[in-house]
Amino acid sequence: MKKNQYLSTSELRSLQEEKLRNIVAHAYKNVRYYRRLFDGAGIRPDDIRTLDDLCKIPITTKKDLQGLKQEEIVSGGADMDKCVVKYTSGSTGQPLKIFLSPGERDYQILLNLRILMENGLRLTDKVAYLINPYRFPKSKFWFQRSGILRREYLSVFDYPEKHAALLMRMKPDVLYGYPSNLTLLALHIKENAINEIRPRLVFSVAEALEPNARKAIDSIMNVSTCDILGTIEIGDIAWQCEARSGYHVSADAALVEFLKDDGRPAGPGEEGKLICTSLYGYTMPLIRYAVNDICVPSDRTCSCGRTLPMMESIKGRANDFIILPDGKVIASCFLVIIMQAFHDVAQYRIVQEDKARLIVSLVKGKDFNARTPDLIRKEIDRITGNALRVDMEILDELPRDKSGKIRTVVSKVIPGMQEKISV
Repeated sequence: MKKNQYLSTSELRSLQEEKLRNIVAHAYKNVRYYRRLFDGAGIRPDDIRTLDDLCKIPITTKKDLQGLKQEEIVSGGADMDKCVVKYTSGSTGQPLKIFLSPGERDYQILLNLRILMENGLRLTDKVAYLINPYRFPKSKFWFQRSGILRREYLSVFDYPEKHAALLMRMKPDVLYGYPSNLTLLALHIKENAINEIRPRLVFSVAEALEPNARKAIDSIMNVSTCDILGTIEIGDIAWQCEARSGYHVSADAALVEFLKDDGRPAGPGEEGKLICTSLYGYTMPLIRYAVNDICVPSDRTCSCGRTLPMMESIKGRANDFIILPDGKVIASCFLVIIMQAFHDVAQYRIVQEDKARLIVSLVKGKDFNARTPDLIRKEIDRITGNALRVDMEILDELPRDKSGKIRTVVSKVIPGMQEKISV
């Protein structure tokens, strides 16, 4: 995997095309959905030989897959008892179940480990993960008990005060988590003059890393944060190297296209919707799958020497912070993770109207449970300590902002928080 970062353009293309031919042939033979898709488009696997042929395949969206039965989208013969199951978020549509074989899950882990190690992770480092507690591993690998790749886990549902207390005791070499959590932690460190938390590396995942948030984290913790673009469906798609001058696409693991609204490819410096093809996912193939992130491709080469293709920036994942009446701030990921548990919600939006009230807008999904709004309210009450009035509403469609995007967590009480971040 390391040498793939330095392949020549022709070598990388040859590797991609070989993997593409294999995944297309497998999907057509073993997955009902793709056989129907190809037959309907009048194409056969032999028609897809090179990267230039990829555009012949119709794009698949999350919505296309949501209404299908498991046996229509999973490869025939897959051992479902051993599969790892993940769910996409429901922010832009009803959550989609993603199936991975243990080997595919391990490949995603290796892709992530490559990013970390290329950015300076040492095998003996202690890494503190600020993540969804529902994704905490149930056990450690044998080598972790021997002091290799040691990991500690902190819940994103805890406040910065608790994170700081735990981290002062752990003394991690590396922090890995949501930028909203990392930002609040950095501000807490600054406001309380804490000197005991000094990570050597910080990695930001899952949300957009806004410039002001990066500035706050970097200046307070004296680091250069590495941002990673990852998805549940495809894994880590793009990442920053030590040069921090754009994002390297993990082109040996996924084919990435950037398409304008009219379907034409976006050029360097132009915004385009991300369309991805997994080159390793055989259990549940995803070919020309619309990820929906808005990104900007680049034709630059990086000063680091890696030859993986580049993109400039990631748009459209930013959410606001929520401010409680007592001035305490909670990260948007609190609410996002809560909503991920409600698979019967097709879309949602949470708006803080003022310091005392949230409005939660829901679009019903398949098999919507009438008790869901009350259950959501109880979960929000739990993490906010009943500090906010939570009003629920059911809509047929969510409103979009001026850019046409649907932001999932919006605060109308944010200006003061933005001033704090602008350190």
